Amino acid sequence: MDLTMEKTPLRFLRPIRLDVRTQEETAETLVPDGAPDIAAVADCTAEPLLRGKDLRDGSLTISGGIKGTVLYLPEDESYPRNLQCYLPFTVKLEDPGFSEQSRVLCQLAVKSVDARVINARKALLRVSLSCAVAAYEEAEEAACLLEQPWEALETREALTEVCLPLEAAERPFVVRESLEIPQDLPAAAEIYRCRCRLIPGEEKLLGRKAVFKGALQCAVLYRDGDGGLHRIQREIPYSQYLELAAEYDREDVAVTEVLTGFDLETDGQEDCRTLYLTAHLLGQGLVQGLRTVRSIGDIYSTAGRLTERWREMHLTGLLDRHTGLEQARVSLSEPLTEVLDAGVYVDVPTQDRDGDAVTVAAPVECRVLGYDAQGRLRAATGRAEVRRAFALAPQAQCCPMAALTEEPEADSATALRCSILLSADFYAKQRLHCFDGGAWEPLDEEPERPAVVLRTAPAGTELWELAKASRTSAAAIRQANHLEGDVLQKDAMVLIPAAYL
Repeated sequence: MDLTMEKTPLRFLRPIRLDVRTQEETAETLVPDGAPDIAAVADCTAEPLLRGKDLRDGSLTISGGIKGTVLYLPEDESYPRNLQCYLPFTVKLEDPGFSEQSRVLCQLAVKSVDARVINARKALLRVSLSCAVAAYEEAEEAACLLEQPWEALETREALTEVCLPLEAAERPFVVRESLEIPQDLPAAAEIYRCRCRLIPGEEKLLGRKAVFKGALQCAVLYRDGDGGLHRIQREIPYSQYLELAAEYDREDVAVTEVLTGFDLETDGQEDCRTLYLTAHLLGQGLVQGLRTVRSIGDIYSTAGRLTERWREMHLTGLLDRHTGLEQARVSLSEPLTEVLDAGVYVDVPTQDRDGDAVTVAAPVECRVLGYDAQGRLRAATGRAEVRRAFALAPQAQCCPMAALTEEPEADSATALRCSILLSADFYAKQRLHCFDGGAWEPLDEEPERPAVVLRTAPAGTELWELAKASRTSAAAIRQANHLEGDVLQKDAMVLIPAAYL
């Protein structure tokens, strides 16, 4: 007769693809009519924006754009001029696991940016972009237990704890704020550029909501009426939430925000002292939690004939999460006596495995706009790398991340110092060998067995193994020998009674 099984469903997200793609984008920008010719490029910036995630069966396309600026020195030696351009991009990945129902989390990072003069009326902006993608699919497994005890069957339950991704959610939101120019600075005649940096904050789960806080740091470079350049900076806090399908209590959530667009407008006055920022963001959250899988790890019959059916359950769970704060000291290409603005680009980290350790390394590029000792406007550049080693479990997969934690500070006239937070999530695939059902039938005649067997067993022997080999029960051996526990504590002669005669 077939065994009646009770199935407990386990719903989770199974990783499809964890990948990082790097590609280069270029665009030419023209000097507008009426503006002076280009003598030299002073500086450039790039801000990546996510526009969309297009999922099809077998493919994923990430689309977006890069807001770029080129600051140049004119041939007529008047005040610096600014050029703006937009670089659209697409990142395409192919995988048979992709479908329209997949869940995708995406991060964008500018690896490097530079500009050069093509001719007196044209400049070329070049940006190296990294795109990190984590894609998941909804999955369900079922662990089986016997619906009710069978007198002729002995079962040993297996309990496996695994931290699984459970749900992914996203929600767009808008941050609006007015930025006042301090009274000790002149009014703005023209906005040259705006750099936005996302500062993560607190994250927590409240029932069916993932609540997260953060701040948008906005740095604005503008020109006054006399051609002088000035910088203002503002940190704008926000508090948002993601709607979740299920209710959670003890689980954890990790939220990643990404810019999808931003605009900065003046108040329309000739002497502008108020700027209006509108930033569009996308909050992306991943809920992970500990789940206990109850299954039958072993089964045998003390009488009759048992036909077994087994299957493999594959789960990818979070093993551990490590973080570390590293200091980067970036040597600049030339000395500056006064700093106007500084941009730090932290690339998606790489990883180098060596035995039971992995080294996570994040390249850092700095561009600093300022004046040299002769009072000339210059951009000094520099590169560095922060590294941190983490312990790595066998067969584990590392997913590293890096983020700038605070604004860079000038260490000297030729160096910049900044703090980079390196973090790494470690995942591993677990394979569970689970009993999935079967059938039991009585025998017309049971083979003869002695009522009691005397056997020598060494310390550390499990009563289960003794019972299984003799087709009796561990409880019967424990009772016949007045034992406690499931393992022999010392070498012994063990009485093994038959369960059925």
